[in-house]
Amino acid sequence: LIGVDPEGSVISGGHEAHDFKVEGIGYDFVPTVLNLDLVDEWVKTKDTETFKMARRLNREEGLLSGGSSGSNMHGAMVQAKKLKKGQSCVVLLPDGVRNYLTKYLDDKWMIDNKFFTADECKTEEVVVNP
Repeated sequence: LIGVDPEGSVISGGHEAHDFKVEGIGYDFVPTVLNLDLVDEWVKTKDTETFKMARRLNREEGLLSGGSSGSNMHGAMVQAKKLKKGQSCVVLLPDGVRNYLTKYLDDKWMIDNKFFTADECKTEEVVVNP
């Protein structure tokens, strides 16, 4: 089982929390209901990777997913490179796009938060390649 956690969260072993923009995952504490022993490995994701991947899922796959889904897909793509022949990968995309219309789907918000440049937003030539 691979866990995905944003940079800035302490869940996957970070010692000092710092701000991150992705919502719904990552905390500045470890929830008592979380059994960390079930996770074999963690992938840390940056907000830029998260939001670019979520936009890619929307644009290329028609999956109207939120930021944490972008994190999970990015983490899955990182881990998929390690798979051997015959192995499979399952990814959970836990959220939808409804709550993010004024956030990562908004080009101005992406530019203001330095996730994209204005030119990248205009051309949609943003490539996510973990």
